Amino acid sequence: MKTASNQRQKKAQSKDKLLAAAIEKNRRDMSLKSMQFNRFMLIRYATAFFFFVNLYWALIMRQTWVVVIPLAIMFVSALAVVEQIKLFGQHTNHLVYSKLFFRTQLAVNIILMISTMTPLFTSLFQFVNNTSQNRSIVLLVLLLGVGAILFINKRLTLIANNHDKYYSRLIAYQAILKNNKEMK
Repeated sequence: MKTASNQRQKKAQSKDKLLAAAIEKNRRDMSLKSMQFNRFMLIRYATAFFFFVNLYWALIMRQTWVVVIPLAIMFVSALAVVEQIKLFGQHTNHLVYSKLFFRTQLAVNIILMISTMTPLFTSLFQFVNNTSQNRSIVLLVLLLGVGAILFINKRLTLIANNHDKYYSRLIAYQAILKNNKEMK
């Protein structure tokens, strides 16, 4: 009887060890996935920010032909959002639609900056009084947007080439995990 009891106890301990090992492996895998996914956090926030700016502009301009511009940009940003959501399950460094979105947004911002100096300003920004001070404010806001987009594009390039600081942290974390595994 004692041997049967000991065998059951050993099987239970063996199952517990296997379960603990599986849980630990899952924890490490999830941690690595999260670190890879978090490399793109700033890009995700910037995408959401520009999406809602364009949504607001589309809502304001919904009765005019201008609504086509923000709607087109929102379509491209929706592709970028889907691409970024897929990152958690399918990691990649090359975000094609995100790059396309930010380049499209950059081109539109530059065109809008030029329009602040033309009569087209009143058509594109009907919600703003046509004064030189307001034109300057709109120009400044668009310039800030261009700066943010250039920063995001640089960030996308660094990530694509694995030169971002989060990648070096990810590599260091993987080395620590490897060392811990070898020590056991």
